[in-house]
Amino acid sequence: MVRLVVPLLLLVAAGCREHSSPADVLGPSDLPAKVRSAALENGVHGATALAGARLYATSGCAQCHTYAGVGNRNLGAPDLTAEGARGKGVGALVEFLRCPGCSDSNSAMPPFKALGPENLRKIAVFLEASKGKQ
Repeated sequence: MVRLVVPLLLLVAAGCREHSSPADVLGPSDLPAKVRSAALENGVHGATALAGARLYATSGCAQCHTYAGVGNRNLGAPDLTAEGARGKGVGALVEFLRCPGCSDSNSAMPPFKALGPENLRKIAVFLEASKGKQ
């Protein structure tokens, strides 16, 4: 029993990373700077969008998603570098972040409504501004 439980606990503590990347070794304090840098390299600018990039980095988004190679790929979560090119709009992104299961019943993403409307809007502005390198 102990032989089964200990590896399981280690897996959970590691964030259940299915695919590791060099970004996995980043400490929590490095992640916001890496996401900001990646966002700037991808043409994201403006105070609200960059505040959203910081929230993306500190709210757990990078535990499952990658952004320009920064973060993790867990549970099949997509890379979000060019999310804005999909043309969903800020309002739809806010609603999805608030309640992913309400928009897509197959979504494995947890709801982030606890971040509040203002913070969800900042993340949505960041994602909408993320069109990938052009």
